[in-house]
Amino acid sequence: MSALQRPEVFDQIGEGMDYRRIYWLNGPNVKGNALTWAVKDPPTSGWQSAIVIRGEKRSTIFCPFTISSWTVPNNCAELTSAKHQPWDLNWFSKAMPRIWAENQKFGYQKDYDTCAMVLKRLGLPVPEQVMRDGEVDTRVKGGKAVAVKLEKPVKLKGKRGQFLLWFLEGGGTRSIREAMAEHGMSRSNALSYLYMIQKDHGIGYELVGDMAHIKMPEGVTNPFDEPWGQGQEPAAPSTEVSDDFLDT
Repeated sequence: MSALQRPEVFDQIGEGMDYRRIYWLNGPNVKGNALTWAVKDPPTSGWQSAIVIRGEKRSTIFCPFTISSWTVPNNCAELTSAKHQPWDLNWFSKAMPRIWAENQKFGYQKDYDTCAMVLKRLGLPVPEQVMRDGEVDTRVKGGKAVAVKLEKPVKLKGKRGQFLLWFLEGGGTRSIREAMAEHGMSRSNALSYLYMIQKDHGIGYELVGDMAHIKMPEGVTNPFDEPWGQGQEPAAPSTEVSDDFLDT
């Protein structure tokens, strides 16, 4: 096999992700061409670097320059004609917060959720959500009141417990977008977890901008059924029948 026939080897940059040089075709597919381009609204024409989040049959191409993404078949021209592109984490870690802030400052509707997932997989912080004037979004967007007592302990090893633990390990305040990326869930699912934790256990929360603030009942330091931190005793067991359907 000649060097020209060897398949491209891409830099693996994170869990299920690699970095490629993608050829964007802005316009109709060329007649008679064996390759088929899947993206109809590319960010530019010609070659450009992009992150590919690999899937079994379909993958997602994320353009960091425009914070846009497209889910495409693995046999599309964008992926099969891609070339190797050296990865520079240092550049990416400095450029993404600036690109994120610029787009949010002007109120552009971008794929911040996919961007947050990419940042999390790279071990980088997810920027805060900001308003058009560049200020951090501090609008109160909802929440549920904390109960006077812990209704029943949260199963630490369950999905709900791990979700709550992640919040508490972050000081009780985390970004919803970051939670989606961390736990691989939709925004609706993340908010459902918060709602059920309040409904079944009495642990409140407040949504401010993109941030969720956990509010524990007075005197409660460990809401779980077993210790989770140094010196943290488990909450008193409950005799109620569990309906923790999110823990299945």
